[in-house]
Amino acid sequence: KDNTMSDSPYVFRAGAAPLKQESPTLKVKEAHMLDGMIVRYQERNPAPANPDAAWCETGHSAYILSGQLQYEFPDHVVEVGPGDMVHIPAGYDHRHRPTALGGEPVKYFITEFE
Repeated sequence: KDNTMSDSPYVFRAGAAPLKQESPTLKVKEAHMLDGMIVRYQERNPAPANPDAAWCETGHSAYILSGQLQYEFPDHVVEVGPGDMVHIPAGYDHRHRPTALGGEPVKYFITEFE
């Protein structure tokens, strides 16, 4: 008996999902999975540094596919690139601001929980 299904609650067909413009510098594909996990594919374009940008307090795990990304934390700054993985716990103590560096969009996946 063939139990192959074209649709499954365990699969997100990212190739068929639209890439939505979230802001002038950010495009996103988003999947809400069964256990409350959100998976996002993001493309972040470089922009001038904005010291007035809001801090993000959401926890994320990220995998960088291409480009260079800078995360600003209250006490340090770190740069990441292709193949790097980042895990930032949720909360005020781990607040951060991401900025794309260089001349190309940063392409990466992030996961978080609702």
